[in-house]
Amino acid sequence: MEGPALSPRELLILQQIEAELGSDQELERELRTMRPARAARLRRALVARPWIVVTAISCCLALSFGLLALAVALDEPALLLAVLASWAAVLVVLMTVAAHLHRRRRTR
Repeated sequence: MEGPALSPRELLILQQIEAELGSDQELERELRTMRPARAARLRRALVARPWIVVTAISCCLALSFGLLALAVALDEPALLLAVLASWAAVLVVLMTVAAHLHRRRRTR
């Protein structure tokens, strides 16, 4: 610990607070069963395994280009709309992620 040590009065207050928190059964149960948010778990998993992100993006790109080729070859408007919708969804997701990263970088 850096800085000056706690005074005897501050140590006594700290011990009282710890004793009260230690006797709180509901808080103990909540802390024991607490799980991180789903988005935080997903983010940690993707950061720890970047090959998953690369694989997912590659598969999405291959699928969308396959749909595009099929739509052009068959001259089906429904397939062209599916390609357009998938590209729009990817753009929205990428813009949302970029905005989130920009906000996070700005707050640091």
